[in-house]
Parts: sequence; structure tokens; C-alpha cells
Amino acid sequence: MSQPPGRVEDFTKPFLVMAYVVLFTGLFILWAAFGYAISLLTSLFLHVLLQKVPRRE
Repeated sequence: MSQPPGRVEDFTKPFLVMAYVVLFTGLFILWAAFGYAISLLTSLFLHVLLQKVPRRE
């Protein structure tokens, strides 16, 4: 009962795959509803926003 828990699984890759699926689906819905230009502008905004996130060393 006093044993520490073991290592947990690394769920980084499944998270990134699902994030890609959600992003692709969202951009596809924007494209279908409002056109290609809005989808491109949203992608550009997300790209610029994600470039401001500091990276780990």
C-alpha cells in the first residue's frame, strides 16, 4: 500500500494526432461555410500565434 506509483504512459503523440484531426476538421468547416480565404486567414493567425509560444530547451 505504501508503494509509489510507477511511470505513466506518454500520451503526447495521441494528443498531437487528435489536435491535428480537430484542427483539420475546423478548418474544413470554415472553408465549407465561408470560403477558402477565411480558412487561410485563420491558419495564418494560428501560425503567428503559435510562433509566440516559447519553446522548451
